[in-house]
Amino acid sequence: MADRQTGPHVGWKKALLYSLLPVTILLAGLELSARVVEIWIPPWKVDYGWGFTPDSRLFIPSEGEEGVMVTSPAKEVNFHRQRFAVPKPFGTLRIFMLGGSSVNYLQGDLEMLAIRLEEDLAPEGRLEILDAGGLSYGSHRLVPIAAEIMAYEPDLVLVYSGHNEFEEVEQLRLAHLRGVPLQRIVYRSALCRFVRDRMAALQVSALQRRLNRSILSETNPHANLRVAYQHRYTAGEIGLRMEAFRNNLAIIMTLCQTNQVPIVIGTVPSNLMEPSLRSEHIERYKPVWDLFERGAYEQGMVLGREVLSGLDRCQSSGAENGIIRSLAKEFEVPLADVEAAIIETEPHHVPGETLFDDCCHLNEQGRAILIRTYEPHIRALLSARSGAKQ
Repeated sequence: MADRQTGPHVGWKKALLYSLLPVTILLAGLELSARVVEIWIPPWKVDYGWGFTPDSRLFIPSEGEEGVMVTSPAKEVNFHRQRFAVPKPFGTLRIFMLGGSSVNYLQGDLEMLAIRLEEDLAPEGRLEILDAGGLSYGSHRLVPIAAEIMAYEPDLVLVYSGHNEFEEVEQLRLAHLRGVPLQRIVYRSALCRFVRDRMAALQVSALQRRLNRSILSETNPHANLRVAYQHRYTAGEIGLRMEAFRNNLAIIMTLCQTNQVPIVIGTVPSNLMEPSLRSEHIERYKPVWDLFERGAYEQGMVLGREVLSGLDRCQSSGAENGIIRSLAKEFEVPLADVEAAIIETEPHHVPGETLFDDCCHLNEQGRAILIRTYEPHIRALLSARSGAKQ
């Protein structure tokens, strides 16, 4: 009987190789296609770690320009594109202003202030004010920025922060810091970047639809949807957040004083007429509105600050401003009392009557008041610093 014919023996290694080869070719083709697509549709700029990681720098050396620092492309979603020389040119006075979106929106005002101050304080040199205000940035993420800018020879640091303390806690929870090293490796692949960006676009679109539906269905003019706030903070958690706010500001002040850099901190006014509230908090705020309607403006303002201090919020309250005033006194730091200046200017001395665009952002007139409140302190400190150098 003839022997049964058998085919050539294939070892398991070759079998595995032959099985993986089509998948490898497919993935390589998809990767190449994704890289071609990126020629026309650039990948989204991503700040891995959302600014919470120590290596997440705001400024990086400019490619092809020796001695020039520029805003990191990954940060341009939250910060203005800026550039400056390192080391600092002789005769230059350099100011950094730290904060959240309220500082970010001051870019034009700060440029005009720099021009005005330059004539008096740096007649033979240059005065520059760098806007280090990041959209949605609170004190937690301002600490590493404060540490970073100490290397850029600042003559003065201005701080205006207090609206983002609860939003930033939520963002820290979503940042997935432990996965940042892996993300940096995985997203070197154009295919992974393509999938990431398409998924993010779908999520943003869904979020926008939810926001639009909520706005259209909103019946109470004082309620304001806060989609990012999924967590309900307890009274204990609110207290811990304020303790963290104090600690973060204290670190920033200590950094400045250790490096012999003057610092000015400002109080942060909040819209008490039209605050941003969860729907379940509206009842707690109604007594405040009742006082305003009866013309008891001072009482309403005091109660409004008190009520907001006990809530998680996307605007400052009496708690944040109390901490700011306390630290300014403790560290003997000049206080730019923006809150008092806004109160003085409002028709009935209640923040939110005429000087706000929303719950926390000042309008054009309000921003001018903010600048005027800081300006005397800036002039005094820079004059003293220039005199000390001579």
